Amino acid sequence: MKKYYILVISFIFLLITCSDDSADQQMDLSEIDIPEYYGTYLYNDEDCSGSDIQYATITENGITFFDFLGDNCDDTVKCYSKDIYELAEVTADTFLIITHEGSNVTNGEVYLTGDSVITVSFDGISGHETYTWEKIKDDIYSFTPVCDQEYGYTKDAADMMVYAVNDGGDLLWKNYIHGGIWDLASSVTPMHSGGYMILGAFHSDEYSGCCYTDDYDHRDIIKLDNDGTIEWQKEIEISNSGYSEYRIGIGTSLIETSFNDLVFLTVGAPGNNKLMIVMMDSEGETIWTRTYFDEDLNYSSGQAEILETDDGDLALAAYSWPSGLIAILDYDSGEILEENDLPCEYCRKIIKSDDGFAILGTGGSDNYVTLVKVDESGSLIWSHVYDDPSLWEPLDLIQTEDGGFLLFGYSQPAPYATLVKTDDEGNEEWRKRYNDYVGGGNGWIHKTEDGGYFMVSGYAVTKLDSECEVEWNAAGPTGFDKNFNNGMVSGINHDMKQIQGGAIMVGYGSASWE
Repeated sequence: MKKYYILVISFIFLLITCSDDSADQQMDLSEIDIPEYYGTYLYNDEDCSGSDIQYATITENGITFFDFLGDNCDDTVKCYSKDIYELAEVTADTFLIITHEGSNVTNGEVYLTGDSVITVSFDGISGHETYTWEKIKDDIYSFTPVCDQEYGYTKDAADMMVYAVNDGGDLLWKNYIHGGIWDLASSVTPMHSGGYMILGAFHSDEYSGCCYTDDYDHRDIIKLDNDGTIEWQKEIEISNSGYSEYRIGIGTSLIETSFNDLVFLTVGAPGNNKLMIVMMDSEGETIWTRTYFDEDLNYSSGQAEILETDDGDLALAAYSWPSGLIAILDYDSGEILEENDLPCEYCRKIIKSDDGFAILGTGGSDNYVTLVKVDESGSLIWSHVYDDPSLWEPLDLIQTEDGGFLLFGYSQPAPYATLVKTDDEGNEEWRKRYNDYVGGGNGWIHKTEDGGYFMVSGYAVTKLDSECEVEWNAAGPTGFDKNFNNGMVSGINHDMKQIQGGAIMVGYGSASWE
């Protein structure tokens, strides 16, 4: 009996000992380190208005990106593209992305913020790009179906919109030019040799509508033939200043000179407001650039304009604190030859007028529309403020056959589009208002061959007769759709230029919006 008792005690002791060993082994297994950042992440979309569906998973095999190509940003096919990259640890919170041959990603890095956020940065097709992904699950999700073929760059929220319309309201042609998520054609000029040159930016930044860039150095130009077909396009390098911490304007006031050179205005470094002038030849090769930092000339969100003078120099209307100014510039360098302050602030438009210039800007105590007349050297002849009743937000200016002027601007109440006719000294003769909310703060007007006028805003395209009464209108007071006799476009206008028997407009839009 005593012997049996000892056996029982020994068995219990052995059982306890074995149980402890087993528990220790299980505990060792559960304590194997699985990095906290392993899991599934969702892309924080700031580029496609929240419609771009992208996921990333991080495991011991690296990082895998899943991009749903059926969302409103891609709108290509209802499957997930899949890209896998190995990761090489640099520090505890930084990894290099090991890219494969043919990848659009170079110099890629992944940064960890705790265990809940990763930042992915790399040199991509539009320059240096940075994206944020927020962790949604510690588990590794799978996404199906995975696409059975490779697709190119599919992201497309808005394209460069270019179209031409005749004075009778017929759509002559249209073209939506795709290059990135947000693409903007910001200015256009007809070419003496035929066709058109477009200035803009692919892969621009959408903010409060469209479009900006943070790249001081690069813009895109596109040469079209007379029917709107692309002949060639290229990215031009206009500086080596790198990237701005601000959103900056893409460019305005594109003109072709009598020497067949191209000139436009944009933003120069540093900051987000210093005026830069770019001159290039008809093939887009830079002749000279000049940023007017020391002279304190400002781009002012495109409220500046340039033209060629009759004697072959350049005339610029711009803002330099505390007032607007007109400057005569040397054609070959952009050096200021003469300058004069103006009795206005921001300058929206400059035109040749008699033996001098007329400038449309803002002035007076409440920055109402102001018309200024100067001689060929920029010396003041007269100025007039339109404050009773008020006219604000100057848009465009032309001189009429009687020597007076026709001003395009805003007035209250909505809708805002307003024309003001003056005599040759700027005294108001009459004004008319139109069912047009303008849109984007953009507007243009020119005289047509039949004695009427062609008036365009961000929203609308309107033909007026010789008395400025509406003959036809291709859009409602608001909205992107513009319906012509034989077709439509959908988008926002950012520039308009007169062509033979009609007009060409550029901006941003999309065939998918129609």
